[in-house]
Amino acid sequence: MSTKVNIKILAGGISEQTIEVEDGATYGYLLDMLDINQETVIVLKDEQAVPLDGTVMSSDLTILRIVSGG
Repeated sequence: MSTKVNIKILAGGISEQTIEVEDGATYGYLLDMLDINQETVIVLKDEQAVPLDGTVMSSDLTILRIVSGG
């Protein structure tokens, strides 16, 4: 089985897309599917950060790109 996930990506703009992931997929795997470097983003579910090794359990996620500088 698979789960549809609505994703909002906030990175210098806003993009939205819906993808399907297999049951049991992790947030890290989801980022790999989207070709997003795991070290440059935070995945949010209900406005709370989730661990990348956690199982995708929500149909609505936000991916927030982290920007740092000095």
